This record gives sequence, C-alpha cells and structure tokens, in this order.
Amino acid sequence: MKQNSRDIKIPFSPQFAAIVGTNEALFLQQLHYRLQISKNRNDGHRWVYNTYEEWTREFPCWKMHVVKRLVKKLEKDQLIITSEYNKMPMDRTKWYRINYEKLSQTCGEFVPFEQTDMVDRIEQKCLSEENIMLPAITKELKQTTKNTRASEKDLATISSVIDYLNQKASKRFRHNTNTTMDLLHERIEEGYTLDDFKLVIDTKAAQWLDHPQFRHYLQPSTLFKAEKFENYLNEAPAEMARSIELEAYVSPTLDFEKGENAYELRTC
Repeated sequence: MKQNSRDIKIPFSPQFAAIVGTNEALFLQQLHYRLQISKNRNDGHRWVYNTYEEWTREFPCWKMHVVKRLVKKLEKDQLIITSEYNKMPMDRTKWYRINYEKLSQTCGEFVPFEQTDMVDRIEQKCLSEENIMLPAITKELKQTTKNTRASEKDLATISSVIDYLNQKASKRFRHNTNTTMDLLHERIEEGYTLDDFKLVIDTKAAQWLDHPQFRHYLQPSTLFKAEKFENYLNEAPAEMARSIELEAYVSPTLDFEKGENAYELRTC
C-alpha cells in the first residue's frame, strides 16, 4: 500500500524547539522536508505552495487559526519568506521557503536540519512521486467538487457574479469559497451566463433588499441553488431583462470618411 507523505515521520529536535518554539520547529521541519523534493523554482529558490486548509491536513492537531498565527509569526521573525507566483490574480495561495540565512543567525552553531539529509530513500521517493501527482494550485484549472475543474473563464465569471452581488446587496461575500464556487460552476455547466446571474440578483434584490424579513436571503447559497435558480430567473420582469441586454449592446460607430453607407463596429 502506498504511503501517504503526511504519514512520513519527520525528525524532531528538542534543541531546535527550545530555540524557535515547539510549533515553529514542527512547521519548519515539515517545510524543510517539503522543500527538499519541491520542483517549484522561482528567483533561484525552491518553494512550497499550500493553502492554510492544506497546512491543517499536514498538521491535523492544529486548527486553521493556529496555522495562520504561526505563519504570521514566522514571517515577522523572518524565519520564512512568503510570496505569490500564482498565474491567476484571484489565486492568493502563498508560496513558502525558509530563510536559511536568518535561521542560521538565530540558531548559532546549532544545525537544525542535518538529520533530514539521512531520510530513507524509499520515503523520499514516495513523497517525491506524490508531490508530482498533486494538482498545482496555481494552474489555470482548479479542483472543484465531483472531480471537475473550472476553467479560467469560469473563475472570472464567478468572481464577477460575486462582485455584482456584493455591490447590489452591500455584502462582502468571497468568490473563492468551495461552496460558492461549486454552486456557480454547476450553473455555468448548465449553460447559464453572467447576464443570467445578474438578472437573478437584480430580481431578488428588488424584491428582498428593503424587506427586513427576506434581505438575509440575498446570499449565494439561496440565489444559486439548482432548485431555485431557474425559477428566480423566470421571475424577472421583461423590462429588467431588456435593460440588461441593452447594457451589453454597443452601438456602431459610423465612419463617414469611408462613404455614407460604411460603418465599423466597435467590439467589446
């Protein structure tokens, strides 16, 4: 049976923990181990990219707020360096590397990672293979539920829908939560467009926004559910649908220098 990299035992040094802290030492040991087999290189360094949720899977004994606080502390102490090399602007996944120069100054003559050079070759091979097979967070395609992937165009649509909802309802919903992305991606897969989403938002905002009992339903989990979305779309008044179509229409620009019947269309 294939061994999961998260089950591989990383050497832990009490002396290292006494210098930087117990949680800090655990995190740095794991990060160092990951860096040894990472194939992600930028600016002359190896990097490891992980979401906070993925770090909690690496350390199941920690809650997400513990990981966030720990990362901020290590950044403040300059023991780790974080950056973003993601291809999509909406992808805020952090990339991590250890500041070995600062760590050397902190630890003095003590070398915290000398043991990891003796990692068993079988375990190293196992971890390396798994690292290659894991889907890259920064690719144009991201993992969603049911093993489907949303295209970069779909992600842009999802972001635009949530921005529009936040504007209309004065909310602060995030576009990249799993539930929201799944709901919107399912509707996009069914053929619904950005204009359809805007029409539903406009319709329900007009009905609910000024109604204290219903305004809290202006949220993705209500608006974009499969069993509700089509009904909401069909509730839209014809006048509202036409206004959205007009917003998307760009009138032609006439070019009289090319003749009275000539014109060129501007494209969006």
